[in-house]
Amino acid sequence: MNLEQMEYIVTVANEKSITKAANKLFISISGMSQAITQLENELGIKIFNRSKNGITPTYEGKIVITKAVKLLETINELNEEIKNNRNVNLTHLKILTAPTFSYILQKSIVKFNKENKDMTFELIEQNPSNILQSFNKENYDIAFISATLEELKKEKNIKYEHIHKGHICVAVGRNSPFYSYEFVLPSDLANEKIVIYKASDYNQLYKYTKMNINQAFMTTNKSSLLLELVKESQAILYLHDFTINSQPMVLNGDIKIIPLKEENYFQVDFWNIYLETTGLTEVAREFLKVFLEHFKQCIKKS
Repeated sequence: MNLEQMEYIVTVANEKSITKAANKLFISISGMSQAITQLENELGIKIFNRSKNGITPTYEGKIVITKAVKLLETINELNEEIKNNRNVNLTHLKILTAPTFSYILQKSIVKFNKENKDMTFELIEQNPSNILQSFNKENYDIAFISATLEELKKEKNIKYEHIHKGHICVAVGRNSPFYSYEFVLPSDLANEKIVIYKASDYNQLYKYTKMNINQAFMTTNKSSLLLELVKESQAILYLHDFTINSQPMVLNGDIKIIPLKEENYFQVDFWNIYLETTGLTEVAREFLKVFLEHFKQCIKKS
């Protein structure tokens, strides 16, 4: 039994005529009659009783037709769901990101949406240490992350593309004694007050700077509050070289971004990742172009 035969017998049962059913489905009467006869031979039963008064299902035929109706309904529902899902994938982007990319992503989304009015977005921000675990479990189109190549190679079903090799910096305001510095050493910051963005991953900083989390006098996910504290006080915010380069407070000099340095700068690799099994959708690829354009502009300001 195939889908075509199921559609034939259901239509014949509804129309109570092979001729009417054939006309409705725009096929020849002989072609439909032969297909039904072939199905009856396959099943070893008579599906229809044919007489001068018309065509009616047999007892066994009613069972087969009932099953065929349910199967056709299920297939139609499945096709509709696939169609709807395809349409959603063409107009919706689900993005997972480390906090350091948030400002650039916001700008990129605004620009992309102006050129693609039907687009909708879902932007999820997570601690980088959780992103690789979450990405494989959820239906994300793309993610942006800081990680080592070794960390990415351990993951299954993930493709990755290198975006930038950056470095760890600190943000300070005009009131900070470090505002005039071209770079700072970890030892310079040993006793300084810090503010912390809650969703960030500070494991690398703990390793490099021996930073004491108890020194933080503000921990929050409100980036605007952290920047205001840095601007108005002597507090220090650890971040990456590009994170807030386009922020007005940085552009007008109220906040200065200073590299953290020992013998060398503390370098970090940044990537975009996506699932190997599905690849990048067309809309995700187009969005990535816009994002990378903004990203390059940000890097130039470093």
